[in-house]
Amino acid sequence: METFHTIWTALLMILFILIFFRAWSRKRVQEYDEASHIPLKDDDLTSGSSKDG
Repeated sequence: METFHTIWTALLMILFILIFFRAWSRKRVQEYDEASHIPLKDDDLTSGSSKDG
């Protein structure tokens, strides 16, 4: 059973490292930059509605 836990821990560590490097990849900079501007864009749904009700 100890071998299973060792292998499981090693696999999770490798998975974490892969996710970390993918998140910090230079290829994804543009995607993250675009995503960071999403809250600043006007929504089409709210631009036509009235705030007064």
